[in-house]
Amino acid sequence: MTIRLVRALSVALLGLVLLGGCENLDTREGIATGIGGVIGGVLGNQVGGGSGRTIATVIGAGLGAWIGREIGARLTREDRQAMDTTLDTADDGESERWRNPETGNTYTMTPRRTYQEADQQCRDFDLEVVVDGERRATNGTACRRPDGESWNTVEA
Repeated sequence: MTIRLVRALSVALLGLVLLGGCENLDTREGIATGIGGVIGGVLGNQVGGGSGRTIATVIGAGLGAWIGREIGARLTREDRQAMDTTLDTADDGESERWRNPETGNTYTMTPRRTYQEADQQCRDFDLEVVVDGERRATNGTACRRPDGESWNTVEA
């Protein structure tokens, strides 16, 4: 890893720690916040130079965390079950779409890569959510829980 990338991730993670104290998050919402913050921080680090880069990294981490939190907060139990079903049945690159009648949100999930991590099956995925007509997207990794019945989202 380059020093610049390490610095960017450090600043992004610091921003997440600071933002994390502001909310009482459930696990998936917290993970979505973390994933969004890291992605936003890394993207923000690509902008500008010197102190401008640091500011862009912090802003990127904050915006990414907010978008990730919004996606995580919108997931109901039914949405989580639909995600688990998609991870169980969809082939890599195959998208599954559903609409939550309770919230009106629509989801498209696409598993991208399936692999073994130690003794667990894991899958990288993309998730797109349309909330009130506004599209939001994130990606992440989920690994099968030891019970074999469900998936646990882990940081990307």
